[in-house]
Amino acid sequence: MTTRGSLALVISFVGFVSIALPLDRSSTSQQQLALSLLAWVFLGIALVLQPPAIRVQVLVLVFVATVLECVGSLIWGAYTYRLDNLPLYVPAGHGLFYLSALRAASLPVLQRHARAVVIAATAGATAWMLYGLFARPLPDLLGFVTWAIFIRFVVRGRYPLLYAVSFAMTTALELYGTGLGIWTWSPVLPVLMLPAGNPPTGIGAGYAAMDALTRRIVARIERRVRREPVVAEAA
Repeated sequence: MTTRGSLALVISFVGFVSIALPLDRSSTSQQQLALSLLAWVFLGIALVLQPPAIRVQVLVLVFVATVLECVGSLIWGAYTYRLDNLPLYVPAGHGLFYLSALRAASLPVLQRHARAVVIAATAGATAWMLYGLFARPLPDLLGFVTWAIFIRFVVRGRYPLLYAVSFAMTTALELYGTGLGIWTWSPVLPVLMLPAGNPPTGIGAGYAAMDALTRRIVARIERRVRREPVVAEAA
């Protein structure tokens, strides 16, 4: 995809989220289904324009994110959506978010200043985490834990620019979504009894972890696909 195409995708995603989430603020379940359909259509169109490898990567991420959403929200109760469900636009939203982060991180202007972007994101994440620890009724310990995960990926991971971009994007989205009341984090995580902010300050690390898991799954799929023709010929 060209630089112009990547920029258009990112802007379109930001515009879609800016409109869709306020609409969902007071939507019925039927109206939410309409928003979900639009999100899936948007994702489908966006994926058609991508190389096959990126399509597979994004679809695997959608699967991973959906499983984690079901566990985190519906089973664990770490956070809940407004209608106590998992909106069907959420899996599509994860795909659009991830694709937008991939494309944003590929923009030449960010590539040229990758080190500065990563340093700025890390400094901002650290300041935000410290604010969560000391400026709330309860210390945001989940924010601290997830911040530590983010630092680990930035220091030792293969794609620090992507992690920095996705952290910034996730933080903005979480502040927007929780501010509108679309979803709400539990002040204390069930079972773990870990205090958490709304949103947790380090939650942007989630996409770094999901990216790593997604790439590992995709690599396994590719290895299996490469082996199958060899097995067939031997038979």
